[in-house]
Amino acid sequence: MINHILFLLADGFEEIEFTAPFDILMRGGVKVTLASIHEDAMVESARGLQVRADALLSELDQDDYQGIFLPGGGRGVDNLRASEAVLNCVRTFYNKQKWVTAICAAPSVLAVAGILQHHKVTSFPGIEAELAPYCKAYSHERVVVDGKVVTSRSAGTAEEFAFTLLEILEGSSKAKEIRKQILARD
Repeated sequence: MINHILFLLADGFEEIEFTAPFDILMRGGVKVTLASIHEDAMVESARGLQVRADALLSELDQDDYQGIFLPGGGRGVDNLRASEAVLNCVRTFYNKQKWVTAICAAPSVLAVAGILQHHKVTSFPGIEAELAPYCKAYSHERVVVDGKVVTSRSAGTAEEFAFTLLEILEGSSKAKEIRKQILARD
């Protein structure tokens, strides 16, 4: 079975936090579907990069995916947090014991969805106080895996985060192969 991950995109998403996981997972053989949370497939990043999503979140069957990914970006995370469809999607993936992953400020979406109380997490340093009351433990590690919840800190940790996801989904040999292919640091 090919692993299939759903990326949720909202206007204002952080470019590196989207592109590094997208590229590394795709290189590693993971199928990625980009879903716009808006009513238009065209989504604009924090710095104006236009990305056409594969579909609208409202059109997708969540049972088709083994995991979900939420990129950071201040305005993007605000849009994700404000969407009841996104919060319900996060809860559905979590309740079905699928992978729920987020980077930078996006773990705050997981907190609002009410799924962090039994998990150690990390995030962008500026939202630590916001997250701490809603999680089992807060960590300053660059990437944290706790059960089926994977979180990371920021754009500077996006590559590590992506390789962690690839290793989880496709195994350490595939992650090593792609690291070597792109000359990534160990």
